[in-house]
Amino acid sequence: MFFSKFLSSPPKPEIKFQRALERFNFTTDWFCGNEKHFSKYLAHLEDTPCRILEIGCYEGRATVWLLENIATHPHATIRCMDIAEQASFRQNILAARSPEKVRLEIGRSQNLLRLYPANAFDFVYVDGSHETVDVLEDAVLSFRLLRRGGIMGFDDFKWKDQAFPDATPKLAINAFLSIYKRKITVLMKDYQVWIRKNEE
Repeated sequence: MFFSKFLSSPPKPEIKFQRALERFNFTTDWFCGNEKHFSKYLAHLEDTPCRILEIGCYEGRATVWLLENIATHPHATIRCMDIAEQASFRQNILAARSPEKVRLEIGRSQNLLRLYPANAFDFVYVDGSHETVDVLEDAVLSFRLLRRGGIMGFDDFKWKDQAFPDATPKLAINAFLSIYKRKITVLMKDYQVWIRKNEE
């Protein structure tokens, strides 16, 4: 597995990890209820040299599922971004099939997304910061990186917590859908939102 960390200090050389035999170590399950959506909207990418971007990977539960069910082609890749590396993320990826396909980048997604070329990914999963402004910026920046015909998924569309009044993904996602409505097809809109990019 490759980890490329973008920090304030100079970047360190990428480190390749060999597959380990450790069992998965997940403390939460925010993914299994959405597995059916991943299966439905990403089936066409299975066993293809697809490029996947995951914004917000936490313990790697979605990453592991993507590795073992979608990114099955030898040349498929998964790029993950998170503000910090969870202690169990590395263990879980190493325990999965083909961990060498995964690259983790540490930093704010709003900065990291600007480092990628346009039309680089077949699927982008947006599940990072839930701050409304951050969600909107993630969506706009990610759309540029998505290939025509590519799929974008948003998690936690209906999430809301009174303790975090500025964290309302729904406002950001609705704004994005409205602004980009002529460029996308909305495939699903429920607790998750899935779209397909039709044009630049």
